[in-house]
Amino acid sequence: MKKIILFSKMSSIKKHWQDALDETYQTIAIDDFDALLHRLNEHQEDTIVMIDEMSISNIYTSLKKLQNYNCVVVLLFNALPEVHHASSLLKEGIKGYENSYIHKDNLLKMILSVESGNSWFFSDLTHFIINKYIKNIDENEPDFIHTLTEREKDIALMIAHGLNNKEIARREKIALSTVKGHIHHIFKKADVSDRISLALKFK
Repeated sequence: MKKIILFSKMSSIKKHWQDALDETYQTIAIDDFDALLHRLNEHQEDTIVMIDEMSISNIYTSLKKLQNYNCVVVLLFNALPEVHHASSLLKEGIKGYENSYIHKDNLLKMILSVESGNSWFFSDLTHFIINKYIKNIDENEPDFIHTLTEREKDIALMIAHGLNNKEIARREKIALSTVKGHIHHIFKKADVSDRISLALKFK
């Protein structure tokens, strides 16, 4: 099990994270960035670092420093997440970006998702990424599309257009569990593990 380092100078955020995670994960709270780097140097092990962006003076410089640690997965949080700013941070190696006060259940899902090698971004950012990079989807079909059934192809295109599972279920008039089954097969055929990776196949 990965250790999780919580970096925030806001006691309310730190407590929110600890209340959500302490029963399931071993968490370590740190509020000084140099102390965080020292900890990572001393303990070179698989670690998830959760950072409250408002507690960092220069987020870009800090993220570049964290890129030197191959065993570290960085998740960024902001009490007021903003799409354009968040999208500019994606190239800095973060694996997730969310509201600092994300609901406990969703925070646990986020951690499980990144532990499985996926990314996790708040929904507005996910839609922005898809809409920014996905152009002329019907004309630029990726190679894997020919391995899909007609229904899988339709669902893959809906995912690329940013529809969520419930919207797909309504549009296709099928059960939510059936949608999830189709998505599992689509991801396997496309050799991806999350919706954004699938959407980027259509770039």
